Amino acid sequence: MDYDVIVAGGSVSGLLCAREIASQGHSVLVIEEDSEIGTPEHCGGLVSIMGIDDLGVVPMRATLDNKIRSASIFSPAGKSFSLDARAQKVIVLDRREFDKQIAHQAQTNGAEIRVRSSLKEIYDNGIKTSDGSLKCKIVVDARGVSSLIQKDRTGILQSAQYEVYADWIEKDRIEVYFDQEKFPGFFAWIIPTRRDEAKVGVAGKGINAAVVLYTEFCIKKCCGHWGCSGAVKANYCWRNLLVRPWWHICWKIHF
Repeated sequence: MDYDVIVAGGSVSGLLCAREIASQGHSVLVIEEDSEIGTPEHCGGLVSIMGIDDLGVVPMRATLDNKIRSASIFSPAGKSFSLDARAQKVIVLDRREFDKQIAHQAQTNGAEIRVRSSLKEIYDNGIKTSDGSLKCKIVVDARGVSSLIQKDRTGILQSAQYEVYADWIEKDRIEVYFDQEKFPGFFAWIIPTRRDEAKVGVAGKGINAAVVLYTEFCIKKCCGHWGCSGAVKANYCWRNLLVRPWWHICWKIHF
């Protein structure tokens, strides 16, 4: 079958693109290399309700993980200040469910979605995928940073995020940590998803994000702040911490 448009990448950008194009009566195919839309997660899921309203998406109950009331910003010296986030109506999304919700919108408009199919090459009149060749008039590359790192890694930051279960997590408060020695060019974050659960991550230039995340995070929560010494065990530390790695991602940053 020939398509008017083929979108490579079945995350938010690609799915929204497919939804809008299909709504105008054009034939659209979305190809996604992973086996399921929304998995693995590629984002902490922190957004404002106004922002997703502009996208024409009203989060379903399964999509909404948490509501945020405040954010605390920490310096390397441990000094901090807090911001009231209630006016911005900040929420935490379950990105797996959110992506699936947009995929449903795209399919309702007539778009076709194909998983376990990756883009290999772009031709003048179509593309080559892991499943074979397809013809189309327009190709939209919405694969994100995964397509960029194949061409140029300049300005790309490695990052990692864990899902954490711990009794010290504050359900409605985000924490952001700046330290240009440990997280050069970016920062570390704690985004609570529900009571005693959070997404904890770091990103930075020229670092091993997974190692920095595990050691700095566990050390911090064992003794009270980033960068001090403390006992860390393989998958937990003594203050009731359970860590499950989710994924490793990269951020494209222009310096």
